[in-house]
Amino acid sequence: MFQLLCQRGAGAASFARHQWRSLVRSTCSAVAVLLVAYLVAAPPADAAGLVFSDDFESGNLGKWSKEGTHDMCTVVQRAMDGGMPHSGQNMMQCNWNGTVAWNDPQRYSTVELPQSAWRYQSEFLIRLWLRYDNDVTHNPGNKVLRLYPNERRGGQIVSDFFMNAQMEAPGGPALFAWNAINGKQGPTFWGGRDTPLGDHNWHKVEIYMKASPQADGVARVWIDGKLRQEVTNLATIAEGYHNWGPLCLMSNWASNPGWEHGPNNHVYWDDVEIYTDTGSGALGQMSDASIKAGAAAAGAGGPGAAVPTPPGDVKVH
Repeated sequence: MFQLLCQRGAGAASFARHQWRSLVRSTCSAVAVLLVAYLVAAPPADAAGLVFSDDFESGNLGKWSKEGTHDMCTVVQRAMDGGMPHSGQNMMQCNWNGTVAWNDPQRYSTVELPQSAWRYQSEFLIRLWLRYDNDVTHNPGNKVLRLYPNERRGGQIVSDFFMNAQMEAPGGPALFAWNAINGKQGPTFWGGRDTPLGDHNWHKVEIYMKASPQADGVARVWIDGKLRQEVTNLATIAEGYHNWGPLCLMSNWASNPGWEHGPNNHVYWDDVEIYTDTGSGALGQMSDASIKAGAAAAGAGGPGAAVPTPPGDVKVH
């Protein structure tokens, strides 16, 4: 249609033929440039965006908070076992030390990301990469990630999610537990050989939540791009409550008999991103974990940058 409109002007009698052609060329060229610019800058279908990225490449944890009295994790360039970051030059290193008292600051090092750092209205998606070091003890009980608002209703925790690797089993299969969802015990995913998490390789974890006090809530967890757990048609927050944060990397290693662990049990983190429906400019959807930061959010040419290809069918005559 664009090409047809630009051609039809050729018969206007108010201009000499050569003047009209010159005007049409310049006008249509300008319109074509504007059209391409509009299509490239057009907003994505999903009204969401990147609201947090880890900033480990800065060499510090300035975006993260200290959790209680526990030691903070550290930024490193090389793992204890010689492993490298998932991307870039830096990654975050945390540790469990099972040889000190339960309330010792060194019992486990951790970082916390308060809810104020990743506000959402009803939807969020957390994406990160993690790797267990070769020094991690092969016993159960490690909580490597936790969403824990510590909010109670009648003494009962209303929201609590944690994840760990079943290090007692070959490959350390993933385990996800909705320990409390709308104040009730939620489902637990017990992974097997096809869902390794503690096998000392990097793994991508994605957690999606549609938080709703009605029976239309959704929760999904992916490992390495494969959907492994899905909860639908469920109230995913309690009435009058909202938070699923803070996000804690890591949490405690439970101290049940037979779950003992030594002083060195390191885990590494990289490329941590959080998308929510309060952000904008992202491409794709949170609900299927296809979302990626747009060029403006990620930085031109940076990780996650995605720029639409301009249309190639605009012709100017």
